[in-house]
Amino acid sequence: MRDTTRHDWHEKIEKAIAVIIESLDEPDHKPITLRYLSQINHTSPYHFHRMFHEFTGETVHNCLRRLRLERASYKLHNTYERITDIALDSGYDSLESFSKAFKSAYGLNPSEVRNFVNWNGLLYSKSGIHYKPETEPLWYYLNQKGRNAMETKIITLPEKRIVCVENIGDYWGLPIAWERFHKILGENNLHQYGREWMSVFPDHDEKIPVEEKRSYAAMTVDKDFVNKYGLKEVIIPEGIYAIAVHFGDTEGIGPAWDKWLAEWLPHSGWEVDYSRPNLEWYQNHVCNPELTLTFMCTPVKKAGT
Repeated sequence: MRDTTRHDWHEKIEKAIAVIIESLDEPDHKPITLRYLSQINHTSPYHFHRMFHEFTGETVHNCLRRLRLERASYKLHNTYERITDIALDSGYDSLESFSKAFKSAYGLNPSEVRNFVNWNGLLYSKSGIHYKPETEPLWYYLNQKGRNAMETKIITLPEKRIVCVENIGDYWGLPIAWERFHKILGENNLHQYGREWMSVFPDHDEKIPVEEKRSYAAMTVDKDFVNKYGLKEVIIPEGIYAIAVHFGDTEGIGPAWDKWLAEWLPHSGWEVDYSRPNLEWYQNHVCNPELTLTFMCTPVKKAGT
């Protein structure tokens, strides 16, 4: 399939997903059919069904069914609506059929969910398509078959407050910045205040000369942390990121990052947003460097915006 054709289908599937999710909260709960979704995208039901499955990893029917269950799960945990009403509003003709489907998906009866203090309620989705009650943009990863084996997630990261030690110039100077950072933290007993640990790259645009590039050895801190230790402080704004996982030595992150973006980005429908930094977000602390787990986070925006 030509890249232009794939991009067109990417937009068609996005449009269909938006219609599906928006329909979940319609008062009359009108059923969304494969035929309707194919009609609004000016294609045949058969072809649309095949492409929807290729891009999302599930059929329209299964996607709609899962989203309805996630929506029901949210209502069970966060509202006082009667379970029977939630069942009917989820497209089931009886409480019995709803309870059976819910138990099959979650391993729990609907009534049990109301006893949990913390409840996520999201079911597995290869493309990251989930029900969200908030009014916010819909972001997810649509599979680019044959392009890149590295799985990519599109998510919104919240604003982060970091304290850090700055490195200016070649990124190979970052290890020295990390040594200085840990020395300051150790001398002042500050490691306990770190929530997340990451290297931050605000100047990842290739137009910026290497000798001028800033990078930070950083940790995120709460808003009440008092910074009186000579550390640089930066606010990373909330925004949409493409995220992939690197498993192994940190020296291999750079090549893995370059390969990932070169293979995934041109066919994704996204482009890099240079107004926000790249993040190397470290997920564990292990002695064996081959077991290091890192989130590679690149800020993105819809292509052409």
